[in-house]
Amino acid sequence: MKYITEGIYPERVFKNFENISSIPRGSGNEKEISDYIMSFAKSLGLETIQDEYYNLIVKKAATNGNIDGPTVMLQAHVDMVTEAVDGSHHDFTRDPIEIIIEENKMRANNTTLGADDGIGVAYIMAILESNDIIHPNLECVFTTNEEIGLVGVGKMDLSGLKANYVINLDSEEEDFILVGSAGSIDTTISLKKEYKPAVPTNIALEINVKGLFGGHSGMDIDKQRGNSNVIMGRILNSITHEFDLFNISGGSKRNVIPRNSEAVLSVNPEHLENIVREIQKTTAKIQKEIYAVDPGLKVELRRSAPADFKVYTDDCKKRIIGLLTFIPNGVISFSNKIPGTVETSSNFALVRETYNKIDFTSLTRSSLQSQKEYVTSKLKLLANTFNAEFNSDSEYPAWEHNTNSQFEELSVKIYENIFGKKPGVVVMHCGLESGILLSKLNHKAEAISIGPNTFNVHTPEEYVEISSIAKMWDFLIEILKNI
Repeated sequence: MKYITEGIYPERVFKNFENISSIPRGSGNEKEISDYIMSFAKSLGLETIQDEYYNLIVKKAATNGNIDGPTVMLQAHVDMVTEAVDGSHHDFTRDPIEIIIEENKMRANNTTLGADDGIGVAYIMAILESNDIIHPNLECVFTTNEEIGLVGVGKMDLSGLKANYVINLDSEEEDFILVGSAGSIDTTISLKKEYKPAVPTNIALEINVKGLFGGHSGMDIDKQRGNSNVIMGRILNSITHEFDLFNISGGSKRNVIPRNSEAVLSVNPEHLENIVREIQKTTAKIQKEIYAVDPGLKVELRRSAPADFKVYTDDCKKRIIGLLTFIPNGVISFSNKIPGTVETSSNFALVRETYNKIDFTSLTRSSLQSQKEYVTSKLKLLANTFNAEFNSDSEYPAWEHNTNSQFEELSVKIYENIFGKKPGVVVMHCGLESGILLSKLNHKAEAISIGPNTFNVHTPEEYVEISSIAKMWDFLIEILKNI
């Protein structure tokens, strides 16, 4: 195999990243990548355990041979968010990620790169295959289905592991050591569909909200980017002329700020011009509001020929628009303890039609269990108000900051010695597996999370800084050497 990253330091890391990028690894499609890593580890003669969910544990003895010495868990998730540009024909169940190198950037060709968390996986693989890196006893944990709610790690049995320290390799800023993260919960409000016959002389008007930047629903929620579901609700609510609603959908994944939403209206031809004008006026207002952070917003309108179809009843339409309008979205509160840090947020992620329901799905995050419960109760009350069902799942706890962590202190000291400056020590508003990992061990352990500068995560514009990959590699190796 010819490697596009050949000769770039650290070469073993980039080689492994290219290898795993050739294997489809979207959430729920991880058997092939898990089998590949298992085969890779076994070829090195390492003890390897794969569970029924395709999570992996790989053990490697300390280079000094002291089996009773300290043990470090290195952890990364093998799945990636699968997003592509509008119009792309990339098949994430079959096609490899096409990597592009541009000076100090590594990106993909019109898709997510999968540096989240492929770089973490590649770091661990490079350490496992090395013969010249000094390290303590290692327990390397590769998890699945992280991007859809930390599902894989939640099903793992880690009771037999001995790790004193956990290094999660799923961070995205080189200047920071993460020492805590938010918990989250998925909620879905399900509205029963109710139909009436369409007016046969009406015409169909398709509305497509597109061109938004999107982003990671934790890391980017404070950037105030446009949410296509919220924008669609605002557009529909602004129409003063009579119309019927035939179809509604939006978003792609629970942990991605939605970039696209679609609706189909049934309108009287005599009202079409006025409705189009109202939509255009509302669009112009929104474009002006978010231009500084999301300049690409487009609302495309397309007229279709009359068709014999059924539409939602007036009451059902009102409840749909009401939910699109009132479901919480964005930053709800900032931390009083750590200035500038988001404490609680909710991402109105998905609108999906099933056979007899319309599902409105949100991902709520908070570093406080009480706040998470409060937002969840508001969503439940909203469902009751609109005569809809309410369900929640995929809940996981926050990773609480250990203010007395000696491992944190050691890591900060090493960072300062290598780079001549202190790193930021922060609790991040995103879901990391560290809290679950710590809770599954039968003893007390300490954890940090580190990683290279990665930008526009969960979008087709994702890229990672090549020099930052090298920088964090050196940092990781130095931590292992000093334990």
